[in-house]
Amino acid sequence: MTELRFGSAARLYSSTINESMPNQLDLLDRWFPCLIVQETEHDGAFRKEAEYNDRGFCIEAVKYNGSFYAGGSRRVAQITGRLVGSAKGNQEKERKTASILQKHLAEVMVTDLSVLPSLQRSVLERIEKFNEEQRESFYVAILEYVEAVLVNWETKAEYERLEELFPLDSEVFEGILYNAVYQMVIQTDQSIANGYLWLLLGGLLRNEAGRVLRLYDSSFIPIRRQSSEDGSIRDKLRYLIAAEQYESFYEGDDLDQRYPGIEWYCDRCEAHLNEQEGFTDRNPIWVCTACGYENRIGADVIFNNREDYHHQIRPMTEEEVRHAVDERADAAKHK
Repeated sequence: MTELRFGSAARLYSSTINESMPNQLDLLDRWFPCLIVQETEHDGAFRKEAEYNDRGFCIEAVKYNGSFYAGGSRRVAQITGRLVGSAKGNQEKERKTASILQKHLAEVMVTDLSVLPSLQRSVLERIEKFNEEQRESFYVAILEYVEAVLVNWETKAEYERLEELFPLDSEVFEGILYNAVYQMVIQTDQSIANGYLWLLLGGLLRNEAGRVLRLYDSSFIPIRRQSSEDGSIRDKLRYLIAAEQYESFYEGDDLDQRYPGIEWYCDRCEAHLNEQEGFTDRNPIWVCTACGYENRIGADVIFNNREDYHHQIRPMTEEEVRHAVDERADAAKHK
């Protein structure tokens, strides 16, 4: 059964480049440099045990020949094992320490807005080194991993989820997967890096990722509406991956408009154009009364949600718009 854990997400990259998994400290240092593991000086006797620093909320370890040396410290191994997802059992002291580290990491990301972009760049640099075959393999592996994680989630009862070592709130879990898949379907190196980082973040921070989600929702832009039919996370992900299988529909009673049910916003100041005096979508241009910007009005600038508009992907076609309007008008006649 595949769970959303940092170690299992990190393995996707190692498998893609055909390397054995690094040890726990090196793995954390690779994807979250300077956030958990702090390098300490050594005097030539590098075999010094790693230590957890309660005051600094970090693990201090000696770096030797480019790798962190754990030194056989049982406590450090248990703490990192819980963060990575490889530790067995439930040693209460180490679990609480790992929880403190998770909270600390989330706090760092929320208060220091330069951290997450630096992590993005770090992941992107690795993605850009892929050849075409590796890139495609990595892309498919991530989507298969998300599916496996979702299947595992769906097969568990609520009480089973709550009994896990680091239980995940349903809203946080869905937000992580939605943001990851949304970025993946854009299929640029940057978006794949963003999507993968969401899985790493969710696997490492668990519920603490909720604080980061609220700040950087939909990989750093706000979600206004998630499209789906039944509202489930599986349906939302299906829509992201295969939007063409969903019919567009409008709701509302403004059938005097050319595009009933569509909310228009200024491309410059984001003022709500529908509320401006005299607004009509029957003109090809509407000058925003708030800032004077000329906004284009038409089917080719209608998107299913704000995220699609932000990334300029999947705009509506004139045929889709006309079909949806006709369906809405027909429904109104038969009420």
